[in-house]
Amino acid sequence: MFNKIKTVMCTINIKEVLASHNSLPDAGKILYNTIVDAIASDDKVVANMEGVSSLPSVFLNVSIGKIIDEYDMETLKSHIMFSKITRHQADRLKDYLLRYDQNPESVSE
Repeated sequence: MFNKIKTVMCTINIKEVLASHNSLPDAGKILYNTIVDAIASDDKVVANMEGVSSLPSVFLNVSIGKIIDEYDMETLKSHIMFSKITRHQADRLKDYLLRYDQNPESVSE
C-alpha cells in the first residue's frame, strides 16, 4: 500500500577533509565524489561543518559548483545537508550558491 522511502545518510567531516589534503582542489574532489556517490545511490550526504574556519571558493568550485554544473541546483539540495553549521558558514554558502546560480565565473573571486 505504501512505498518505503529509502534514506541512507553518509556523514563527511569537512574540517578533516580540508586538513587531510595538500590542496583545496584535492579536498574539494573528496566532497564532490562523496556527493556523486550519494546521487547515484539516491542517498544523502551530511556535511559536518564543526570547526571549519573558512570555505574558500576554490574548494567550493571543485565540489559544490561542479555538482551544480553536472547536475543542477535542485539535485545538489536534495542530496546534501549540513550539520553543526554556524551562521557565518550558512551565509557564506548561501552567498556562494546565489552568485553561482547567477554567474558561475563570479565565484572564483
